[in-house]
Amino acid sequence: MSLFASFSVVSGATLLSRVLGLLRDVLFFATFGTSIYGEAFLLAFTIPNLFRRMLGEGTLTSAFIPVFSESQLVNKNNWSLLNEVLSRLFVFLGCLSVFVAFFTLLTHQFAWFSNPKWYLANYLNGVTFFYVIFICASAILVGALNLRDRFLEGALSPVLLNLFLISALCFVGFNPDFSFGQKALFLSLAVVGAGLGQLYLPWFRLRKNFGWKFKWKFSHSSELSEVSSLFWVGAFGAAIAQVNILISRILAYTLDDPGGVSYLYMTARLVELPLGVFAIAISTILFPVLSKAASKGDKVLYQSSLFAGLRMISMLTIPSSIGLLLLGGLVISVLFEWKAFGESNVIMASEVLMIVAWTIPLYALSTFLIKSYHSQKNMKVPLRAALLSLLVNLVCSLTLMSAYGVIGLAWANLLAALAQFIFLYCKNPDLSWPSLLRNNQICLPKIFTAACGMFFSIQLIRVFFDTATNKLESLLQLSVFILVGAFVYFLVLMLLKFPLTGGKHLLSVISKN
Repeated sequence: MSLFASFSVVSGATLLSRVLGLLRDVLFFATFGTSIYGEAFLLAFTIPNLFRRMLGEGTLTSAFIPVFSESQLVNKNNWSLLNEVLSRLFVFLGCLSVFVAFFTLLTHQFAWFSNPKWYLANYLNGVTFFYVIFICASAILVGALNLRDRFLEGALSPVLLNLFLISALCFVGFNPDFSFGQKALFLSLAVVGAGLGQLYLPWFRLRKNFGWKFKWKFSHSSELSEVSSLFWVGAFGAAIAQVNILISRILAYTLDDPGGVSYLYMTARLVELPLGVFAIAISTILFPVLSKAASKGDKVLYQSSLFAGLRMISMLTIPSSIGLLLLGGLVISVLFEWKAFGESNVIMASEVLMIVAWTIPLYALSTFLIKSYHSQKNMKVPLRAALLSLLVNLVCSLTLMSAYGVIGLAWANLLAALAQFIFLYCKNPDLSWPSLLRNNQICLPKIFTAACGMFFSIQLIRVFFDTATNKLESLLQLSVFILVGAFVYFLVLMLLKFPLTGGKHLLSVISKN
């Protein structure tokens, strides 16, 4: 499959997932607003998501794929390593989930958790944590499918989660017989059900198309030892990266003003739309290519893949960031200003988004750079970058939140993202600061020129088309701004002869693989 075809599959499925995710969030905030029940669910779901990204979509997959790729070069039908990893994953996460659920039953005895606010969040976490078992196992199977050039199942997996949660929100959100507590509990159970569906999808595909059969296997092969050695260093780094998110939301949960967790979550969701559709899609496609190139010692393919990824991500995320800066308030109003989420909430969320929007290209480029290090089995640099990011986030959060509240937490997140990107970029021997300005590598001058064209075109039509009086007119107005901005941006890129592909060598190699 070509780079463009793979990108189209992954980004298309991811776009569907993000659109459904936005619909899910609209229903969620319409149901809960910024109430304590909604905030408790968001905080509770943050913890299983931490493990999901750390174990499933994060380091375990990054440690597994390069080693599994090497074993598949020898024998494509050798599934021993996959079964060894899955067997240990099921046992470990199963025991951990039972422990978390048991701990939840005892929390009322602790003074801190006797507070209804914290007891509710912990209780919901005890339910949602079982989601970790299924989604982490699913991520490993998706990684195995990606090495076989099967990207659709992994990209569709989040769609199932959103469909489950949308169905749950429609069922309880419009039913006055359910209390807020019952609604939050039902939503937590829907998360676990979605995890089962997400596991089944790649499980079925691997069995049907490639003849894989799961067998409990607890032997300790040399490949498993290599995965373990790569994993533990990388897991610590991935854990730190996710702890950053957890710290921000816990600190927001402690604020006297309600809604801090909701505003951080909402703006993060808007940021995740371009991250998921563009950056994560590109990283997912190019990671197996980078791993194969590193395994074979193909320096030309590795560097061309690296620069192609950085160039494509920059091209797609920089205008996304500028677009949210210009239109963030209108976006939040159109999407979320319903029922329990009012105008005052829109104003506060917009102020947070004005800061968080700057993190889009930083997080996107950092995600891809981390994958490039993982493809070379280098887990130490991402670990150090994560430690630096954690330190910056913690110091800045504690310094700024007392004076600026959730706005201070947003600034801390931005500074942490900037520090992480600079560190990852500077430590990569294949990159240099002049490469940012070279037209044949990342092409930032052309991207910024096109972004300026987009900025001025949107500002120009706002003078004549900024008179919306209702929700429908606001939606139409927003659509016009986006379409005109995108058209001008890509028109300028075309006129500047921006290289939209990764080069003939890269495309030919990917097609052969």
